[in-house]
Amino acid sequence: MNPILLSHWLPICDRARIAYIPATFGPEVRIDEIFRFLEGLGDTPTLDRAYAWLRRHYQPRSTMWRWDCCSTEILKATMAESYPTALPLLEFDLDEPRFMSVLEELERSLRGVTPTQQPTVSVLVRPWVNAKVEASYPVEFRAFTFPSGIAVSSYYTRRPLPTSYEETAIQVRNLTEKLAAYTPLPSFSADFLLTEEGNLLFLEGGLGFTREGLVNSCCFSGEPKPGAIALSYQR
Repeated sequence: MNPILLSHWLPICDRARIAYIPATFGPEVRIDEIFRFLEGLGDTPTLDRAYAWLRRHYQPRSTMWRWDCCSTEILKATMAESYPTALPLLEFDLDEPRFMSVLEELERSLRGVTPTQQPTVSVLVRPWVNAKVEASYPVEFRAFTFPSGIAVSSYYTRRPLPTSYEETAIQVRNLTEKLAAYTPLPSFSADFLLTEEGNLLFLEGGLGFTREGLVNSCCFSGEPKPGAIALSYQR
């Protein structure tokens, strides 16, 4: 299992009976083509096919698009608005620093498993889901698993959550324990969205937290503490 890929997480959610935002996966793009595109070198047929597929399937008022390995920075900024007035355009902004870091990590991990195959990453679309909102930000959580336990944080550091959300954070921890029972991973991260109706939905999973790694600790100022809940930034 590759924790960077959403396509690997959704079947685990099915087995663990955890509700999630569904996804429709499109064509695979060769990672070396993405690097060539950024350098202005050669043709990019798989990237072109993915763009053409998204033009048919991406409907900004009802869906969002992302890569299998991560969301775009434009999408993250739009989600932070919860009810955006300006919807994301369909564009491949491939030189985002975070996207490139995740893509490079994905390429390394895929070459380690199948060194003779060209690493690829899919595009996908998901439906927009209205989130519960507090102080103009959607209510989202990130859970961090460790061999010694699970830490849970509010996703947005700029918006403290009221203590009344501690029970929701405990539910996030319980859902993450169910995920952990169906993965071979000693540590990973998992993001959840709270809907307007009060339901928790799995958003995506990721690598486990390390101090120099790709996973942001959200409201924990340093390493997340197993068993702890952070509803506001911990200085």
